[in-house]
Parts: sequence; structure tokens; C-alpha cells
Amino acid sequence: MKESDARVDYDSHQLLLYVEKNDGEYGPLQTGSFLTKNYVDDFWQKQKNFEDKTLKQLCDGQISPVGYYMLMTNISAADLASRLGISTRRVRKHMHVSYFSKLQISLIMKYAAVFGVPLANMFQVLLPSSNNKLSFIQKKTSNCVVTTTEIAEDKK
Repeated sequence: MKESDARVDYDSHQLLLYVEKNDGEYGPLQTGSFLTKNYVDDFWQKQKNFEDKTLKQLCDGQISPVGYYMLMTNISAADLASRLGISTRRVRKHMHVSYFSKLQISLIMKYAAVFGVPLANMFQVLLPSSNNKLSFIQKKTSNCVVTTTEIAEDKK
């Protein structure tokens, strides 16, 4: 790669590349990242849209907390099943609210441990709030096993 082709004006993410200099020699060149400059904002927007869509599915009762955390952590049913010592078929069933609501708390505790979340987070979702006072507001969702907890901080 030529030196002129490698130059990217982006100070936030710098790289060190070895390029062919103008005099024909190879050497280091500190430059910005082309991918970060051009695509990182798009990536973060798509990630936020995915998180919002998945949270809506959870609150609407389309998926259980097991399904939600599987999607958010990008873990497969087979991998989760091997970590829990149960069948992949059972894990796939637990992704549905109707089966999740019948689970024993000991198995839900195992799920929470694998996902790295407190047990309470298997039954509630914490949402930020735009209010100016400190409050905790719990609301029911269409999902019979999940509530939302809205937390607002005092902005004095």
C-alpha cells in the first residue's frame, strides 16, 4: 500500500501501518482508521436498534428472559445447553414465555449465572428515565413474567 493511499484523517482511532513511502522504502506510518471513521457510527446505531427491538419482544411477551439474554449475549442454544447440563431442545422451549413461567427457580438461577446477571434481572428490566426526580416506577408488561423498572435520578 502506498503512503498516500493509507492516510486517513481520524484522530480518535490511530493505527500504525507499514507502507511504501514516496521514496520507494517501506516504513511505519501513523494514520487514522478508515473503518472506524466511516462505519463505527452505523454499527452503534444498528446495535441500539437491535437492543430496542429485542427489549420490545421481551416486554410484549414474544420471548422469555432466556431468549432475551441469549440474543443479547449472542449465545447459541447448544452452547447454553452444554453449560447448564440440559438438552438443546429444553433450552429452545425455555425461550418461550409459556415454558419459562413453569421453570423451577433453581434452573432460573443457573440461567442467570450463565448470563452473568442477578436473579432479579430474569424477572425485570431496568429502564433509564428522563424525569428530574429520583423514583422507581415498576410497570407490568404483556409478558407475564417480566416487569419494567424505570429509574430516574435527581438532577439538582
